[in-house]
Amino acid sequence: MFLKQAVLSLTLLGAIHASNAQNLPWHLGSSQKNGSHAPSAVNTANIHAGPHQITVAVIDSGVIAGHPSLQGQLLPGYDMLSAPHNLRGGRSANFAPDEREARCGQRLVSGSFRTHGTEVASLIAANGAEGVFGVNTTAKILPIRLFGACGVSRHDLLDAIAWAAGLPVEGVPDNPYPARVINMSMAGGLAVCGADLQRLIHRVVEKKVFVIAAAGNNFHKPLQEPANCQGVISVGALDAENKIEIYSALDTRTTLYAPGGGRRLDSNAYWSHNKLMVATYELGFLGNERAAALHRGVGTSFAAPIVAGFVSLWLSHHADKQTSDLAKDLPNFLRHVEQVAKCSECAPKGLMANEGLAPP
Repeated sequence: MFLKQAVLSLTLLGAIHASNAQNLPWHLGSSQKNGSHAPSAVNTANIHAGPHQITVAVIDSGVIAGHPSLQGQLLPGYDMLSAPHNLRGGRSANFAPDEREARCGQRLVSGSFRTHGTEVASLIAANGAEGVFGVNTTAKILPIRLFGACGVSRHDLLDAIAWAAGLPVEGVPDNPYPARVINMSMAGGLAVCGADLQRLIHRVVEKKVFVIAAAGNNFHKPLQEPANCQGVISVGALDAENKIEIYSALDTRTTLYAPGGGRRLDSNAYWSHNKLMVATYELGFLGNERAAALHRGVGTSFAAPIVAGFVSLWLSHHADKQTSDLAKDLPNFLRHVEQVAKCSECAPKGLMANEGLAPP
């Protein structure tokens, strides 16, 4: 089903409007003005991108460039993993993930780990092939590989963020496509943002770069790095019915929540499967890896790119704006989320587009 390569243009947005609600990923909302939509949907289905093309860096496990849903959406990225963590020996322009079933010592890389970056990228900017739509199909993805079979170092993390934003990194060619938005679907660093990371985040934000990070799947515990750093837009996960998922981090500092999926819901609604449609790879009958479009996105890792795509859509209309401007506009795009008893001080908010996102 993926034998022909998708050839798509900006007119793809018109196809989104022509689709019915069931043909769109539930997290985007209905393309019909009066159509039903999932309570937590970001409602961008009827929002056209603006005249400015926005680059979004995906700092992750790497991206498999051959997927039809990502054709035309990728920029030349970089593998920022240095030795000894890199099975390929060191940094290079090859941003692909480690091979399926690659080993680091006795540790075997899982298939889901290998496809993680591809799936995240698709939620931001997938072109619509096989029904996988990014929030902003006009955005360009800058793939940066940060982790693989052998883990990641803090030094590589700092260099990846700096390079994504267009800052110089020793021993690495300058980035010709600096990102306006950086997505990091990862968590688990220090409980308090380290001074080195915080300094870098401040430098990046001063360059009008928006940094978005997953809150983490730590079952209602507080934020960890990088989501707990000042200036980072931290993203928790909702189910399709606008309730905070049990696995999501829970913290008063969480900026907002977005669809992240989880267990099937007790409902007959078309969104009750409660998983996000992503571009991914699976094993065929003969054991060969093949491109696929599957409802399997679950986690704050998948909520974060929804927000990254949303911010890129907003920036496509307001290219000169910076994080302080988003802070002013954001209340216009927030919805109430049911509070969790465990955090009585939390006032969780979800993300919802309106016509103000794309001014006439």
